[in-house]
Amino acid sequence: MTQDKLQTLFKDYFGLYNPSLSKGVALLTLLLDTTLKRGELDSVFNLLCGEIAPYLQDDSSTEEKAEIFRLVLFDKLKFKISGVNDDTQLSLKQVIRKRSTTPMFMGVMYLLLAKNFHTPAFLGLSKGQVIVCFEKEYNFPNVYIGLNNNGAFITDSELSARGVKQELQVLNTKQTIRYLLSNLIYLYTKQNADDKKQFVQTLLENCL
Repeated sequence: MTQDKLQTLFKDYFGLYNPSLSKGVALLTLLLDTTLKRGELDSVFNLLCGEIAPYLQDDSSTEEKAEIFRLVLFDKLKFKISGVNDDTQLSLKQVIRKRSTTPMFMGVMYLLLAKNFHTPAFLGLSKGQVIVCFEKEYNFPNVYIGLNNNGAFITDSELSARGVKQELQVLNTKQTIRYLLSNLIYLYTKQNADDKKQFVQTLLENCL
C-alpha cells in the first residue's frame, strides 16, 4: 500500500465523529505492515479471544472478567510490558504473536477484549500511568486496572490516595490512536529513522 493511500485512510478515519477503536488499531497495524491481508488481523485477534473465552461464564462479574484477562494475558500467555523500543510493540498482529507491548497498547487490547466480551470500559492516563476502568452498574465502584503493573487491580481509595484519580484523563478513541502515533515518532527519533519519523509526523499533523 502506498503512503498516499495510507494518508487518505488516516485522514478519513480522523474525520469521523466517533471512529471505532478496532479500525484505528487496524490502520496502525497496516501502517507498520503494509502486506497485511484482509481478515488476517481478525483471525489473530479471534485466537486471543479463544484463549480467554473458556474461562468466562455467562454470569461472570466485571471483577471476574478483569481477573481472567490478567491471568490469561500475563500468567498463561506471558505477555511482557515495557517502554516502546520496537515498532512491532504497536502492531496488534505482532503484539499477539510476540507477546510484547507497551502499557498504552496493552490498554487498547484490554478495551478490544472488553468490547468483545460485552463489558463497558474506558482508557485513562494519569501521572504517567495507563489505567483501564471497567464500568459497573447500579452505583457499584468501578474496577480499575493498572497496565504499568501487569494488570493489577487498583482500588478506588488507592487511586485517590496517590492523586491519580483526581488527575485521570479519560482518552477517547482519536486521542488513543494519536498517542500511539506519538509513540512511533518517539521511537523513530531514537532510532534515527528520519523517513519513518517524517511520515508518521505528517499523518499526525494531517489528523489534528
